[in-house]
Amino acid sequence: MLSVFFAHLYDINTGGHALLGWHFAQMGVLTFFVHTSLVLMLSMERTKIEGKALFAAFYLRRFFRLYPLSMFCVTVAMFLNRSGYHAPAYLFTWRDYLSNMALTVNLTYTDTMVGGLWTLPLEVQMYLTLPFLFLLGRVRSAGLLFAIWMASVPLAILQLHVSGRLSVLGYAPCFIAGVIAWKLSLRAPRRFPGWLWPGAFMATWPLFLFATHEHDMYYRWVFCLALGLAIPHFQEIRFRPLSAAAHVVAKYSYGIYLSHVAVISWCFGLPLR
Repeated sequence: MLSVFFAHLYDINTGGHALLGWHFAQMGVLTFFVHTSLVLMLSMERTKIEGKALFAAFYLRRFFRLYPLSMFCVTVAMFLNRSGYHAPAYLFTWRDYLSNMALTVNLTYTDTMVGGLWTLPLEVQMYLTLPFLFLLGRVRSAGLLFAIWMASVPLAILQLHVSGRLSVLGYAPCFIAGVIAWKLSLRAPRRFPGWLWPGAFMATWPLFLFATHEHDMYYRWVFCLALGLAIPHFQEIRFRPLSAAAHVVAKYSYGIYLSHVAVISWCFGLPLR
């Protein structure tokens, strides 16, 4: 979250788009994709819910986690865009509004109305599969999940040449890497102390920092897999001030993610776009 925030802060403040800032903003999103899959798998593990109740509870929680705040932000964006608050470069249509409200902008080729919203349709579409992967991973070995990850890569490559509407397939290896991390965390011994994790995390950065705009997807998949393989081998960080700060950021991260571009633009007196 912080890498996305500061990358956007730099771009908005300077009026430019630094390549390094793009790398860190994208790397923050990729890290979230791995992390959210891992956390949601652990959450389903803790609930001990079985059968249809597992799917109902999971989807209901995801709905109320994502949709109310995103719908509020999209509605505010629509109101400001059409209220004459400033002269917008593009006037949002009702089609834009409905697609953003439903988080289907990748399916309808619709412009996003809120900064950062482009990732939410990918999350919604990938979340539909996570309970199935959880049930499969719970009874099968990690080898099967690796096989699923390997199978997802050709599909992701195919998506690049077929249709942008299938963009969720392009990011499937990123989410599945988090599922692999969950499965390994159930059995892998946590050999390394938590204070070593920041260094190990930074060691994965070059896997994406060398990415180019033209061929960045391949780097994304490798970076996410490396992250998923590394996480289970480290113990929890026990430094209380850091844990407390991380807890606060995690609690409000979704709100920060959806609002930070508008807040930064407002602070610098720029159009709310």
